[in-house]
Amino acid sequence: MMKYKGYVAAVEFDDSVGRLQGWVVNSGPYPIATFEATDVDGIRREFEVSVDEYLASCEEDGVEPRMPFSGVLNLRLGPELHQQAALSASALGVSLNSWIKQAVEEKAVR
Repeated sequence: MMKYKGYVAAVEFDDSVGRLQGWVVNSGPYPIATFEATDVDGIRREFEVSVDEYLASCEEDGVEPRMPFSGVLNLRLGPELHQQAALSASALGVSLNSWIKQAVEEKAVR
């Protein structure tokens, strides 16, 4: 995966046309950009150009671009798990938000 300005791209090789094809994967249910090239340097360049063009287009149109992640996450735990998490956080003397953040950091794939 490639990263640029907070956006992440996935790339795969399409043997039927002999080209690398990529798309932005962290901008919501629909990719903000797709791009293709014949080599690694080209696909990286096309990814960056695509993101830059998307951001410029949003600015030109006065539209807020779809940003990858805001850092705010609404989470539905259910009442029982919510209570268990709150009690665990309290027992450690930390906020529920800090406790959940630490739990996610421990489990997140890097």
